[in-house]
Amino acid sequence: MIVDTDIGDDIDDAFALALVLHAPSLHLVAVSATLGDTALRARLARRFLDANGRSDVPVYAGPVTPPHTAFTQAAYARGGSAPPGGFPDAVDALLARLRAAPDRSITLLALAPMTTIGAMIRRDPVAFGRLRAVVMMGGSIRRGYPFGPSRGGGPDPEYNVVSDPDGLRALLGSGVPVEMMPLDATLVPLEPADRDAILNQPDETALRALFAEWHERSPYADHPTMFDVVPVAHLLRPDLCREQPMHIVVDNEAFTREEAGPPNASACLQIDPRAVSGMLRAALAK
Repeated sequence: MIVDTDIGDDIDDAFALALVLHAPSLHLVAVSATLGDTALRARLARRFLDANGRSDVPVYAGPVTPPHTAFTQAAYARGGSAPPGGFPDAVDALLARLRAAPDRSITLLALAPMTTIGAMIRRDPVAFGRLRAVVMMGGSIRRGYPFGPSRGGGPDPEYNVVSDPDGLRALLGSGVPVEMMPLDATLVPLEPADRDAILNQPDETALRALFAEWHERSPYADHPTMFDVVPVAHLLRPDLCREQPMHIVVDNEAFTREEAGPPNASACLQIDPRAVSGMLRAALAK
């Protein structure tokens, strides 16, 4: 699998990547950094992988974009290093990996806005079509943010989609199977007992450092939400959610609407938060 992430802003990307690294059934072959200062984001991913004993996993930098949110974990990222000449371009590197791999053998875990993914589709849709599936966090079908305009009573424009609606439109039209984990299923809180059990582990120094930086700078510091952990949990235990096939469109306000038509994605609309946080704790707090 490949992980495409905007690690460094919210803290859920770091927990999701940690869960991938602790899962023997997931074979991570590359990480791409997406959105904003992608070179600095790639340095964070590189340092985090090295700290977890995975210096074998290459890291690539996606297209640079204007920043949308605060890079809360920038200090940790600046402590990382870049290869001579900088990180390879994620679009070229990932497409080359897909061309070289057996057809339908790689799953792309999309934990960020679809900027890198959209660029891959535009550059070589045939190579992109060799993916087995894209498992993504994003969208809002029937439930939105508790603090958003809907107050959780209906859908909201979701951050990853708002940041690059055209990228998601391209993905939904690519023909690659899309497994969507929208806000409906990803508003999973990290309970204090689970947080402490994980972060107090002696070998979780990197995750502990990232959490401390995020906690100091984030307005959501007292309420960490594990959005990006849910697609990883889904990969590890598909029985956690019964996905529903849907025809999803992205409208002009970045809502993800279910409409009549042939399915272009499957969506998980409900999940047991305790099962997800329990899986996270069991994997990281051994």
